[in-house]
Amino acid sequence: MVKAYRFAIVSFAHMHAYSYARVIKELEIEGRAVLEAIYDDNPSRLRKAADIYRPRKAYESFDKLLDDREIDAAIVASENSKHAKFSIPLMDRGVHILVEKPIATRLEDARKMVETADRRTVKLQIAFVMRYHDASKYIKNAANGIGRIKSITATNHGRCPFDWFVDPELAGGGAMMDHIVHVADLIRWYTGDEFYEVMAYVGKNIYSQLKVEDNALIIGRLRGGALVSIDCSWSRPASWPTWGDVYMHILGEKGAVILNAFNQNIAVGDEKGYGWLYFGPDADKSMIEDFIKIIEEDGKPLASGLDGVKALEVVIAAYKSFRERRPVRIDEIA
Repeated sequence: MVKAYRFAIVSFAHMHAYSYARVIKELEIEGRAVLEAIYDDNPSRLRKAADIYRPRKAYESFDKLLDDREIDAAIVASENSKHAKFSIPLMDRGVHILVEKPIATRLEDARKMVETADRRTVKLQIAFVMRYHDASKYIKNAANGIGRIKSITATNHGRCPFDWFVDPELAGGGAMMDHIVHVADLIRWYTGDEFYEVMAYVGKNIYSQLKVEDNALIIGRLRGGALVSIDCSWSRPASWPTWGDVYMHILGEKGAVILNAFNQNIAVGDEKGYGWLYFGPDADKSMIEDFIKIIEEDGKPLASGLDGVKALEVVIAAYKSFRERRPVRIDEIA
């Protein structure tokens, strides 16, 4: 008999939490999962999510959530700086964790999360959802046919999310903390290589009132010698028809491949304005289905806690580079 895994969603601070809850409710219909509980330290967010998704339980107290023995796995989608605060106690209780990226805002917290998962023999997966996107998976295979990778030019643009994302204490930074990790993870995944050093160039803010950066360009070098760049800016205006992009031009010795992950859309204009309707794959559902499979089969997460640490190292090095105005080696902060 197939088990329906009982999930908790810890915080709806991150907008992706709503998609994750939607996926779990779809899997409920299939008998594969149950939205057992939700928790949020923001009462209005908790009420909104409870009204939409109708979990079995809604907790205002994290301690009460910890005491709930009917939870098999939890998705942590809180503000970045709270990921360790919520993940570590849950893992200590034997709960498997899928945590939103970045894994944490401090390397000490990220490493403690990995250590806890290892000690408690639970799964810790990072929500690097692009590893589950069909276009991204195709590029992973195609990159094997272009020989040694020499350079990668990448962008992860978006609209400024404002709210806690522009709070340096809660987010851990601005556009660099928000967007570098996604692309750094894909670069590591595609190349099988690690970052050696990075240099960060931060421009004058598009939104001058922000206390964090909203546009930046990262130039990096991998251990194998490949050069990479990441434009990680919140440069799309509020009127832009979609949130942003994940684009990569990968140049190898025998050819090149291009990823434009969210180019599957239909342009629609009506009385409400102009927009794009995305019709590509449901990577969130693929990721959560795989997370369940990993728990069932005692497998290794496609994006492990260590992958989360490695991507965060690139971000931390980028901020050090920005502060000190020089290239920073990863081993300086690792």
